[in-house]
Parts: sequence; C-alpha cells; structure tokens
Amino acid sequence: MNIRLLLTFMVACLPFLTAFADNVDEIKAQINKVKKSSSYIYAESTAPTEADARSYAESKLYEEINAWVATQKKLKKSSNFVVNNRKELWTMLSMPRGSNMYRSFIYVKKKDIIPAENAVVIANESLPPVEESIQSQLPEVVSQIAACTKYGDMAEKIQQMKTEGKIKSYGRYASLSNPDKCYLAIYNREGKVVAVLTPGPDRRNVKTNKPDGVKNYSGCGAIGFEL
Repeated sequence: MNIRLLLTFMVACLPFLTAFADNVDEIKAQINKVKKSSSYIYAESTAPTEADARSYAESKLYEEINAWVATQKKLKKSSNFVVNNRKELWTMLSMPRGSNMYRSFIYVKKKDIIPAENAVVIANESLPPVEESIQSQLPEVVSQIAACTKYGDMAEKIQQMKTEGKIKSYGRYASLSNPDKCYLAIYNREGKVVAVLTPGPDRRNVKTNKPDGVKNYSGCGAIGFEL
C-alpha cells in the first residue's frame, strides 16, 4: 500500500535539531521518551554523514507511516494525508555516534496524521514584514543565507553555495576548528533560524547590526560557514 503524504511544509524545511555538544544527553533522553510512548511514529538511521543519516531516516519514516495507516480503519481508504502540527511538523534529532558516524532520529505524532483528499495549503499573507537589516553592507552570499527562516532552507542554501564555490567551508559549531573565522547561522529546537552572526570575537547580528554572541542562544544549534 503506497500512501502519499501531503506535507504542510516542504521536506527541505524539516526542523533539524543539531545541538551543541553539551546537549547530547538531553537529545538521548528525548529519543528514549519518544520511543517509550505509543503516541508517536518514529524512525532512525546511522550513517557516516548527517545528510545520509537524515535521508535514510526520512525514507524509513515514510514506510512506518504507511504501515501504521494501513491498520487504521478511518485512514487506510484515503490516498493523501496531511502531517499537521502547529508547533513543529517533524523533529529531527541528530548527534555524533562514535567518531565517524551520525545518528538521525525523526518522529511524528499519530494524531497529527489526518486525511486530506482535497487539501489546499494557503500562504499567510498577513505576516509582519521582515525586520530592517544591513543587507546592503553584507556579501550577497550572507544576505541570501540570512533571508532563510527555516533550518532546512538555510542548510540547503549553504550546501548550494559550497557547491558553487561561494563558501570556502562549513560545519556544525562543535566541529569548527576556528569558529571566530566563521559566520554563524543559529537555529532553535523548532528548526527556526533565529540569528546570523558575523565572524570575529566581537560578533554582530547581521539583521539588527547590534552586538550579539553565541552565549545569547543557549540550547540552540549553529552552522558555521567561511567565505
């Protein structure tokens, strides 16, 4: 039975929680909590890179959702489904396993899987305007990354810029050999990009042009990139 999922967000926009090193225990505890609950469908995978681990886990999650839907009388007759959650659509937990492996864990609440035979997703046109920024003073690469509001969009943009040779290198904050040389794209547990900071020991927020620093984003993850 092949059920197609109609997502309210693009796959690239999946919230992706990559925590700082001191949050590994917290991530493990959250994974165990989900596994012990009957309210969730989950999948996990281990691979040499975060991207591969995430991709494999996502594929497994589709399979698990299809298998569960096939057992649900009210759902199995529908060909399309919406995975809907106001706070977070799916959550990705990723952390190092050993020295060269990464474990990715994704889950979704069963109650958030609903039939959607004729669903239409409408963009919210009433959102407030983006905060005034200093984009004109920034390299175009940084401006484009700072314009992203979701982790998935930001990570995809950084990977694209690296492929195009516009970014010299990038990596998770904990893996950076010299963080002071890097811009930092910081995101919270819900996968929202909350800030992009300039390089150097005295960082500034590129949108507000005000002094800012990593210490102001406890519990968040970050991707550093060097031009």
